Amino acid sequence: MQPIEPDRIDPIAILREELIAAGIAHGADRCEELAENVVQRYVRRLGGMPVYVRSQRARDSAKVADEIYQKFNGVNTKALAREYGKSARTVQRIILARRAAANSQR
Repeated sequence: MQPIEPDRIDPIAILREELIAAGIAHGADRCEELAENVVQRYVRRLGGMPVYVRSQRARDSAKVADEIYQKFNGVNTKALAREYGKSARTVQRIILARRAAANSQR
């Protein structure tokens, strides 16, 4: 894999490389053909649209917030704070935000 210069990032080339690498790692046949087909489908569906990819840290943070919300039983704020290394106030904020999001989807 070639080093990426910040001003020359090509998301499609990165996607293609990662698909080929994943195919090879999983023992798939015709990895290049598979990667090209997926890239073509991706471009057809999202071509011309700005696409934002969240960082791994943001994805991990969202996953932890989901876990906290699922484990919350109404009285275990401090226990969840200890378990996840967060303050009780942060746990409360997560729960309030998840509740608001759940209520807005109804």
